This record gives sequence, C-alpha cells and structure tokens, in this order.
Amino acid sequence: MARHLWIIVGLLVWWLTRLAALEALPLHNDEGLHLTRAVEVWNGHPFWAISDGKIINHWLIAAFYPQHAPVFAGRIATLLVGIVGLAAAASLARRWGGAPALALACGLWIAAPYLFFFERLAFSDAQAGALAAAAVWAADRAARRGRLSDAAWTGLFLGLAILFKFTAAPFALAAGVLLLAGRAPWGRRLAQLILMLGVAAAGLALPLTYLALHGGDGFAVALGWIGGGAGRRMSVGANLERLWAQLTGFGTVTWAVLLAAGLALLPVARRGRRSGGIALLAWGLPVLLILVLGREVQSRHFIVALPLALTLAGVGLGRGVQRFKRTPARRLAAAAGLGALLVSGLPFAILAYTQPALLPLPGDVRYEHITSHSAGYGLREAMQALPALTASRPISVVGSMFPDGCRRANFYAEGNVRLICTDAPGMPAIQAALAEAGGVYVLSDHAPLIGVEGRALDALGRTTWIASYPRPGETAEAASVVLWSVEHR
Repeated sequence: MARHLWIIVGLLVWWLTRLAALEALPLHNDEGLHLTRAVEVWNGHPFWAISDGKIINHWLIAAFYPQHAPVFAGRIATLLVGIVGLAAAASLARRWGGAPALALACGLWIAAPYLFFFERLAFSDAQAGALAAAAVWAADRAARRGRLSDAAWTGLFLGLAILFKFTAAPFALAAGVLLLAGRAPWGRRLAQLILMLGVAAAGLALPLTYLALHGGDGFAVALGWIGGGAGRRMSVGANLERLWAQLTGFGTVTWAVLLAAGLALLPVARRGRRSGGIALLAWGLPVLLILVLGREVQSRHFIVALPLALTLAGVGLGRGVQRFKRTPARRLAAAAGLGALLVSGLPFAILAYTQPALLPLPGDVRYEHITSHSAGYGLREAMQALPALTASRPISVVGSMFPDGCRRANFYAEGNVRLICTDAPGMPAIQAALAEAGGVYVLSDHAPLIGVEGRALDALGRTTWIASYPRPGETAEAASVVLWSVEHR
C-alpha cells in the first residue's frame, strides 16, 4: 500500500505544479492550430490538416469543448495524457529500482524545467513522450510475464503515441528491444513482437482511409522532417547542438547533471546490470535514430525521449542510493537529490506562474515562444482590449497577419469582437470592409513580410493609429502588433 501511496503523492505534486497558472503564457501558433483542429472535430472534420503527423491529439482537446475557455481546454489535455505517462514511469521505476528510484524518477520528471515548460502547452510532443513511456512500461510487463495481452497493450500505447505525433515512431525500437530480451521462449517473444507492431499499425488504418477518400498530400509535412543524403552529417551536428541547448539553457543544470549521472549508473550498478544495459539500449536506439534521421529536430521534439530518459536516470540513481548499507543513509541520499531538484527547479516554476516572459530559455525557445510572431504576446493583449476600443464604433476588424495567427488570436476574442481572417497582408479584405461600411479597423502583426504597415493603409483612406501592443523586448513606438482605423476621406 505504501508504494502506491508514494506514486499517488508524486502524481499529485506533478499535477499541481503543471496546473497552476496554466494560461499565463500566451498561445503559441501551433497551439492555436491544434485548437482549430479540435473545433473542426465538432464541425465533422476529425482529420482536418493532419499532414504534419499529428493525427488525433486534437480529439482530446475537442472533448473539452474548446469553443469555451480554449486555452485551458487545449492545455489540460496535455496534462491528462502526461499524468498517464508519469504513472507508468513511476511504476516502472519502482519495479526496476525500488522506492528510491521511484522518488528520484518522479522528482526528476517534476523538476526538469524543460519538461515543465512544454508539458504546460497544448503540444502533441509532450503527449507522445508520455505515451511512449507508457508503451515501455507495458513492454517491460510483457517481457516479464510473456503474455500476449501485455504485448497488445504495448501496441496500443505505442500506436496512440504515434497517432499523437509521428516522432514517437522510433520508440517501437525501445518496446521491441524489451520484448526480445524477455524470458519467454523465442516463439512467444516473436509472437508478442508481431502482435505489438500489428496493433500499433492498425491505428493508422482509419486516417489513411480518410486521406485516401478525401485526397490531399498524405503525411508530406511529417515525412519531410526526415533528412538524409549529403546534409545528414550537418543535421546530426545541429541536432546534437540543439539537444545540448535544451539540457543547459533553462536556467539550471542540476537536473541535467543528475540525468547524466543516473544514466551512467544504470548499466554499472550491481543490482540489475543486465536489465540496466538493456533499458539503456532500448532508450538509446530511438534517440540515435531521431538524431540521425531528423532533418531539423526542433526543441520540443526532444520531449518524446526525455520522459523515459528521466525515468531511467531515476532508476540509476536509485540503484546507486541502494549501495548505502544502512536505511537512514539511503533516505538521506535520496532526500539530498530531491532537495537539489526542488531548490533548482522552484525559481523557474515561480517565474512561469507570474512572469513567463522573463523565463530563462534557450535562444530558439525564447524566440519562438516569447518574442517572435509565433508567440502570442501582443495579439493576446490586443484581443483583450478590442471590445473597449471598438465599442463606440462597431465596424469590422480585419486581422492583417498569417491565417493561423489570426485564428489563434480569435481564441482570445471577447464578446462578438472577432477578427476577419484572410491571407497576409489582407489588403483585399480590408478594401472590401472599407467599401461596405466606410471604415474598418485593422489589427496588424507587421513583423517582416507578414502584416500591413500604416503607410500602406494611407493609400486606402484616412488612417489613424489606435493602439500598439509590444511584445517582450519591444517599445510601444516599435511594436509589432498595432491597431489602425481606416476611413474614407
């Protein structure tokens, strides 16, 4: 009973740390895309625009009816999948390394700022990583018991991970390694492997059928992520450099040091050397595949591999702690590790809850989520201010920006004040609204090559600056997001 209690405590702490101030960071552009797809599920299009390999992650968002409280609906879906993965990881850690491994694996997962950041967003990467960890848990169970039913569960979790995002596909290698290293007769192991792969592949039948009936470019975007040829060597170097940035660029390296130490201890600890080596191989093969074949592995893509890595590191650390002969010394060592994680991770969490724009982030993550047009700063503030600014004159508001950014901005719409979305920069839509009503508001995100600038609007009529909404690091005079009013002269 006590072992289950500690798993419950770990899940509860993880849930509370992720749930607090869940809407503090504005919607990223891809989050808006996932929300748009979730709304399309309600419109009868369950596989709307799935060429990027994210096939069903938006179904869970749709279950929360994202037309109401969309930011919360999108991100709570990630938490629900994440807690399944953590439960599986905690059980796996306890099975392989006892109570110290359970505590340290949960501590690493909870305190790692990289996971903390991405698990609080409506991205499919964290969901796929959690489901991949669940697939490894099921594969280990199948390897120990030799049952076909456990292999089917492995295939189910693996298939779900792939359907949430294709980047989880390499973790079929991890599950396969564990199954083939099991204790059952070879015939049973091969049957388990075939059943696992069959169940995982069966999940693709429905979306493939849908695409065949409705046309389209298949999974061209997702398959384009795979690199090769002359550029492969360059890609591996860039991927390794980006992985290093994720390990060292979130304001603290304590978690990364413990991660490396735990993985190093895993295959050399006296207890379970064989299982530790097999587990490390099962994790390392798909990661190597991602690094070699990934043409451009973005920062969030590594989260498909990090949850399992943190779990295995917790096992390695736990086995190291168990080398102390006396129980008080074991508890003290485990407590010291947990304390170091708490002290290093708490400042990051506090900033995420209160001032996420000030978070210490790797350069590419900061650009994508804080300062560029893909981040939601500026647009969120503009949408929240629009009802008051347009109350005296209820005319149309055209979003002069990319269509995805415009749809994302509308998830912050209050009342009936919504942007008219069109292709950037949207001059035909602006001209049509101006001709119809004699005036139009234009909310422009005029980052380079996107929205219209004020001087271009001067050719249409009398243009008046209404308000500016600077992103972090911008001034009001040089803000990217600006609201204009255009009237006939």
